[in-house]
Amino acid sequence: MLKLFRSHSGFLVLILGLIGLSFLLFYNVPALSRLRGGALGKIAGEGVTLETFRLSRQAAEMELALFSGGRVPRRGGMDRLLNEIAWGRLVFLAEAKRLHCVVPDDVVVRAIEALPFLQKDGQYSEELYNQFVNGFLGGHGIKGERFVEIVRESLLIDQVKLSLVAPIQVGPGEVERLYRSEFGPAKLTVVRLSLEQFLPSVTVTPEQVDAELRLHGSDPSLRIPEQRKIAFVEFALPPEQSKLPEKEKKEAEEKLLQRAEDFAVTVSREVAKKKAFWEKAQQQGLAVQEIGSVSEENPPDLPGGEGPALAEAAFALSEENPISDPIRTPGGFRVLVLTEVEPSRSRPQAEIREILQRRLAERLAFGKLLEQGKETAQSLRKELAAGKSFADLVRERKLAAESLTHFVPAEPSKELRDGAEIALVSHLLDPGDLSPFTPVPGGGILVYLESRELPAVPESKELRHQIEEGLRESREQEFLEEWLTEENRKPGYQLPKSLASMGQEEP
Repeated sequence: MLKLFRSHSGFLVLILGLIGLSFLLFYNVPALSRLRGGALGKIAGEGVTLETFRLSRQAAEMELALFSGGRVPRRGGMDRLLNEIAWGRLVFLAEAKRLHCVVPDDVVVRAIEALPFLQKDGQYSEELYNQFVNGFLGGHGIKGERFVEIVRESLLIDQVKLSLVAPIQVGPGEVERLYRSEFGPAKLTVVRLSLEQFLPSVTVTPEQVDAELRLHGSDPSLRIPEQRKIAFVEFALPPEQSKLPEKEKKEAEEKLLQRAEDFAVTVSREVAKKKAFWEKAQQQGLAVQEIGSVSEENPPDLPGGEGPALAEAAFALSEENPISDPIRTPGGFRVLVLTEVEPSRSRPQAEIREILQRRLAERLAFGKLLEQGKETAQSLRKELAAGKSFADLVRERKLAAESLTHFVPAEPSKELRDGAEIALVSHLLDPGDLSPFTPVPGGGILVYLESRELPAVPESKELRHQIEEGLRESREQEFLEEWLTEENRKPGYQLPKSLASMGQEEP
């Protein structure tokens, strides 16, 4: 199955258009460990049992694994995300039942047969389907019959979502404005406030640290994080092949990927996988490179900024499955082996207190930063309305400011500090507007738009169509998020206490 997913990885995102992952990433539900009792809650007046939620969670895991190329990525908050998707599926399915939505068997069959990764030579392949059922689904504890029902459920959910968002429209004027604001070169002034300048005014007492310790002393982030040791082998193109024309180079890379996949699959089939890794590497003349302790918070410092990706791959492994799929690198591919796991452990009490004191000081300073940022924005707007020049106001107040003379929000420079945040804020402004105070890493910014030119990019119907579709999708996502939130607040929807902020509490 590893080869199957690798060979069709370019199509996997399309699966989600069919089996319904979109718009399900906005819901607030508790960790599964908190969902206790015979009925976890209620949806549309009916109790949600643990088994019902488990099946929905199973579907969520399957969809996310398909989206991720065959494996659920291990990231912070992943358990919560899966629960969010699972709860959202159940709410949409309840609405499908209320609307009497139906998906006939032949529609489900055609949907499955149209899945891109089940195609061979442009036709549905029964052989690939059997591999999928026995390999991928079997590995996730899902039978073929259950997969068929998951697809049916997802098609029902699609019907509901389409009916809900059908009235949403995007006017030509909106597309034109967004087109201009995204691609028109702008002249901006960016005013910055730094968090550091507020820290000296903050005092944290021992009593405050004691209170923080009582509230957050068991926070997992206060522990020394889990460390992992890994080793890897490289499958790299020879220098002469890396200089080949694009077509020949691509063919060479495909052969290289085949070698890396064969190595990973062969080693993974062995009982003693870690031992086999070294043995197979030696047999094939591959040098094994070892890396010391790695954590997700502190990835290794590797050339080309590959450290974070390597750490993420390392934490996707386990003692049962210590061999990674081939991981692409600038020069080829890499296969990892997990050699040792150093469990998370408690920090000394003095160190914990120091961390809590620093966090509290930063939180208090951030509060002052926000307050000062909002006051500065309000007073600047008043003086702008009175006819004063923004440049004069910056000089009079001795504000830390930076002028950008040719800023295109659609293409912020990677070297520009806070470029993404400036782009997000500036494309919403008209000339003469001052943005709200916007927090950024290490502080906050105010953006003043002096002028914007016409877009330099050529007129393109395709580009305008993409803008229109993006704007529509954004509105649809926002609408569905709000719809689901309001649905959960209705009578007949009983949520766990941790969802009190979304709706009514449990009695």
